[in-house]
Amino acid sequence: MAISTPSSYPYSVRKKILKVAVVSILLIQSISPANAGLDSPVNLDNPRVVPIFGGNYEFAGWSGYLYSPRIVFTAAHSNYKFDSNGNRVLSEPAVITVGKPNSSAKNFTGRIKVIKTFVADFKPVGNDFIIYVLEKDLVSVKPSKLLTAEIEKELVTAKTEVAFHGYGEYRDRCAPGEKNPCKKDWNNLNHRTSELPRISRMNLAPLSDSYFPWLTGNQRTELQETIISNPQGCPGDSGGPITTVYKGDLTYLGQGLAGANVYACGAGDSKSKENSLDSFGWFSPIYKHLDLIKEAEAFVAQQVSTQAKTKVSITCAKGKLIKKVTTDSPKCPPGYKKK
Repeated sequence: MAISTPSSYPYSVRKKILKVAVVSILLIQSISPANAGLDSPVNLDNPRVVPIFGGNYEFAGWSGYLYSPRIVFTAAHSNYKFDSNGNRVLSEPAVITVGKPNSSAKNFTGRIKVIKTFVADFKPVGNDFIIYVLEKDLVSVKPSKLLTAEIEKELVTAKTEVAFHGYGEYRDRCAPGEKNPCKKDWNNLNHRTSELPRISRMNLAPLSDSYFPWLTGNQRTELQETIISNPQGCPGDSGGPITTVYKGDLTYLGQGLAGANVYACGAGDSKSKENSLDSFGWFSPIYKHLDLIKEAEAFVAQQVSTQAKTKVSITCAKGKLIKKVTTDSPKCPPGYKKK
């Protein structure tokens, strides 16, 4: 699933979008969008980028970030949609599984089932964030470092490079001769998920008066809910993490952008919108969701405790060889008998 990118909003709607309140503003400095996401290079350096599968499809559907062995951060719009009245409606596959970090999106082995979700105050615009809890550990990792408001200020001042990752569509959706916006067509090879995670990089910079010329002074003051980018181009993927290295540690900033008036690999407005000053993207900084993470961690602690209590140990013998087997349903290995 590529980034969800609504088409152009009228001015009145854009005012409502921006009337929100939080703590800080970032702007991802413009690079050439034609090279930002289209045919982005494969990159396996981030040890926490995971493919996410909705059902038993041939390819991964969207991407996520492995925060800890059983907790994955991703995009809420992969689980929820909105009706014509703006009400949030659950719309998700019956089974969602997560593959191992940097594994092939075509590889179904080793995937772990999602058993619980914790969704932010997801709205049609903003807070597009959800936490998945897995049935068991995917791999053994320590909890990831997360962006804080204090770190954010440092990153903006230094115009730090950040990386966008994801398995989603990395080529233009349009077939030769088609005009934007182009619809999903899984027979179109330009609309396939990348087999391995790809990366594109941008630099952070403070919000500049040269961007978003349609904003009033008051609206600029109110634009404090999300991290903002312009122009978006097509740098990321639904749920794909935005990360940087801060003081030697891989640090998670938030999940991939949503936006308006953007080209987004053929999913949004016409290609002429690539560098338009009225195009913008947004994502919710992770430090806004610390309470949600605590809820997920509490659930995992209870889950681990319950699973530990249900494990049973048996002793198996094969001649003089003795083995102890401890699982929730232990069986002796071939050739061994229960002692």
